[in-house]
Amino acid sequence: MKLSKRDFVKGAAAAVAGSSLLSARRTLASGTAAAPIAKLDRRPAVDIVVYNDWFAQARAFAAGFSEQGTRTLPVAGDAGTLWYGTLRGLITHGHRRIAGLTTHTDLLILETLARDQGLRVSQREIAGRLVSWVLI
Repeated sequence: MKLSKRDFVKGAAAAVAGSSLLSARRTLASGTAAAPIAKLDRRPAVDIVVYNDWFAQARAFAAGFSEQGTRTLPVAGDAGTLWYGTLRGLITHGHRRIAGLTTHTDLLILETLARDQGLRVSQREIAGRLVSWVLI
């Protein structure tokens, strides 16, 4: 069986995303800090997790945080609508630590809109078609 470049990249991205998810789950279980989600002080590591619900690895990423009681928000196809419909209001009310596993385009939109609220991307890790990130 011949493996194409595309198949290789997809497999590698899935392995990286799966590895990141396992690491994040272990980190949450042990209470220690690790990339891409780091404890910055005694408060919970993140207030909100944003994920692109079109990707299984992003849904699994969000499920791991949801099990720990963190609020999760799907992009649902439109990062701008998520921002103006929900996320901006949550940020205004103090939920300022946001992690995500989204497409690069989703992150670009959210990052651009978040600047008006004084938020910046503090961590970013590329995983094939997706990128994990933290806005603070």
